[in-house]
Amino acid sequence: MLTKNLFKYWTFQVFSPGTMLKKKYHSFKTLLAHDKASHECMAMLEDIYYNDIPCDFQQIVSIYDQFSHAVFSMVEALLQMCPSRYWSLRAYCKKFDFYIRFMLEPEEHDSSPPFTMDLDAVPDAGEKTAGNKALGLALVKTALGLPVPQGFVITTSAFHYFMAFNDLQEPVNRLLAELDITDPDSLKQTAGKINALIMNAAVPEDIEDAVLQRLEIVRKDGTDRTGIALRSSAVREDTGTSFAGQYKTLINVKDEDIVTGYKEVIAGKYSEQALFYRISHGILDSETPMAVLVLEMIDAISSGVVYTRDTNMQFPDHLLVHSVWGQGSLLVDGQTPCDVFRISRSPALTIDPMHIARKDRQVILDPHQRTRTVMLDTVKAESPSLTDDDVLVLGNWGIRIETFFNAVQDIEWCMDNDRNLYILQARPLNIARQPETEETPASVPDTQTVICSDAETICPGIGAGPVFFLADLSKLPDVPQGAVLAAEHAAPGFVTAVHRLGAVVLRSGSRAGHFSSVLREFRIPAIVNVQKGFDELTDGRPVTVDADRAKVYDGCMDLPSAKAQEKKSHFTDSSFKTKLRYLINFTSPLKLTDPESDEFVPESVRSLHDIVRFAHEKAVQEMFFMGSRTGSRKMGARQLILGIPMLFYLLDVGGGTKKQPERQKQITPDDITCVPMKAVIKGLLDPGICWTETSHFDWEEYDKIVMAGGIISADDASFGSYAVVAQDYMNVNFRFGYHFVILDTRCTAEPDNNYILFRFSGGGGSPEGRLLRADFIKKILTRCGFIVEVTSDLIDARLEHVSFAEMQKTLQVTGRLLGATKIMDMYVKENQDIDILAEEFIAGRSDFRSIV
Repeated sequence: MLTKNLFKYWTFQVFSPGTMLKKKYHSFKTLLAHDKASHECMAMLEDIYYNDIPCDFQQIVSIYDQFSHAVFSMVEALLQMCPSRYWSLRAYCKKFDFYIRFMLEPEEHDSSPPFTMDLDAVPDAGEKTAGNKALGLALVKTALGLPVPQGFVITTSAFHYFMAFNDLQEPVNRLLAELDITDPDSLKQTAGKINALIMNAAVPEDIEDAVLQRLEIVRKDGTDRTGIALRSSAVREDTGTSFAGQYKTLINVKDEDIVTGYKEVIAGKYSEQALFYRISHGILDSETPMAVLVLEMIDAISSGVVYTRDTNMQFPDHLLVHSVWGQGSLLVDGQTPCDVFRISRSPALTIDPMHIARKDRQVILDPHQRTRTVMLDTVKAESPSLTDDDVLVLGNWGIRIETFFNAVQDIEWCMDNDRNLYILQARPLNIARQPETEETPASVPDTQTVICSDAETICPGIGAGPVFFLADLSKLPDVPQGAVLAAEHAAPGFVTAVHRLGAVVLRSGSRAGHFSSVLREFRIPAIVNVQKGFDELTDGRPVTVDADRAKVYDGCMDLPSAKAQEKKSHFTDSSFKTKLRYLINFTSPLKLTDPESDEFVPESVRSLHDIVRFAHEKAVQEMFFMGSRTGSRKMGARQLILGIPMLFYLLDVGGGTKKQPERQKQITPDDITCVPMKAVIKGLLDPGICWTETSHFDWEEYDKIVMAGGIISADDASFGSYAVVAQDYMNVNFRFGYHFVILDTRCTAEPDNNYILFRFSGGGGSPEGRLLRADFIKKILTRCGFIVEVTSDLIDARLEHVSFAEMQKTLQVTGRLLGATKIMDMYVKENQDIDILAEEFIAGRSDFRSIV
């Protein structure tokens, strides 16, 4: 769009209809369009990288595909313009592209048999075949000899075969590339579309036969009185990233429904909460192939979770046994209180004072609807769901499992009607705080009014904000940033709002639930089982949650500890960030900075950015100059003498300058008749702009260094700024040191014909300085009526349909803005108020050197 009117004027008013000239012009037009696209792609990649913007890696692949296409197209356009030169540039482009695509390619996966595997046959390092959940359970059985239900694994090979058989990976990748996990609608739609793809796909006969044969073997060794459980066992699940409650588990499934159930579980890999969790942790989709653990159901009289350490580290040596009546789904889903038995390890296993909760419901197996919830009478509801002997057995098993895996453990268990105990899962336990390495946050003053008390800590810390009371799960997308979420109990979908939460308060539930694990991973202060004051948490009420004390206080307190409470970032060392860093290193660095240098040749390129720069420089030279180092003029281009340290070349395509003798090589502002150009120059020459030395930054000396001290010679035409002008039209490419500005405008008496298109990118300052300058420019342009989009330090803005007088005024302000901000990125600091600086500019200030 920036070049549309340029070529309209240029082609029909200047160029002869010669075939070769038209062809060269068309190639130049194509190159400029792809140059614009390439810079947009670089800006998006850098924005994601430097600002840790969560997205699926397929979005990176998609952006790079566009970037690669743009760079290759620039090279081809340049070769059409200069068919006798630069052919080696294509080879270097292919070389960099090969390196990058080699990294972008996911690891090759095995889709060959075995598609199923008995638990006893899972190898010690079988996580890539069986997933971590199945591997952990297999080791509990084979290495420790502890009882687990009969079962087997549907391997990750089966998953890869299923996806390949149905050609699903490509459409899934396309959907992931468009996903925005911060947008609830995008999450919902993406998850729904992928779920439909999987559920409508066919399970290959080879997989179905293997599953049914293995199930028949299990039934011969076990019992067929109950159904089966299908549990996710993805690679990377149940590791340091637990994926607790994010994937699908089906219980009491009939044998004849196992194949459909298998598809449900692998579709759960792409549920809303699973997508959000995985992408937030910087984990690639290809790193989490889904195996499925198939276990015979245990008709449990009680179930629960063992933590081999206190998650709050109040009693670091203690184990915690959590227990409910019946199946454990109410406990792990956070929907009911549970009994908690605290076990001291020394001098021998001893049960310390226990907490027996009122458990008014339990989940039982039902042959017709898999499970159902039944109410309990008062006596059973208030009775312990385990005996002391059972608790000590579980404590002993917990220590053995922790010792074997050499890590604190989160262990699921159940007990059958004959009081036989079984281990269902063993995975690493996330501890919210290590007292030896982290200081305990300061508490809220005792004088503060308490709203809620008598609760349990899920994750320590202090958080403050307005209450958002969630009574309807459909309102989850409405949770504002920094809110304190209050709810009756947890739900799996809560994870999709975790990045917006300041704290969490739950009326009932358990700190052994899945959402509790996620809160500890993200370090969100949270409490549960609030006995007093929960009903006082009304929508919008400002509160402070002191999770260390398990209390909620009235008002949002400005505590240093609350400010210092940081959410845990999972991106820094993620595979996503590692791969993106590799890509950035091949795309963004710019080493070809001196067109005058002997090294400014295709053989010196070290990144795709170098190729973009080289192609653009040579294309401009080809259109404006003969291509020699002296930059001799071509096709009427003249040097504009402005009286400031800027080389400027101007090409008049009709009515943009006064008529000059053909031999005249230089013109001055007085020779300009182009209306928009005159306005911009007036702004650039504002007396308030300093173009010479200053006390804090010497622009003149910088200009000498840049243009003579090893980067560019002071008389090199290829370093200059270029303008194509007519009486009412201007397209100019400004260059100020390391940043570039494109300004395309038409200024007429008809407002409907008037517009300004503005693009600004680059800079020689720090990334922080460039971002602050971009924010400053955005504020000024917005005040001038522009519609502005900023991506990293790339600014795109447009203004349309304004009067002739307003156009001149705005263009003059734009020229002054360019002069005032030419090196602002080198001295503006984070602690400076950009809003105040913007107001001062609007009031007439053009020199900001004193802000250093």
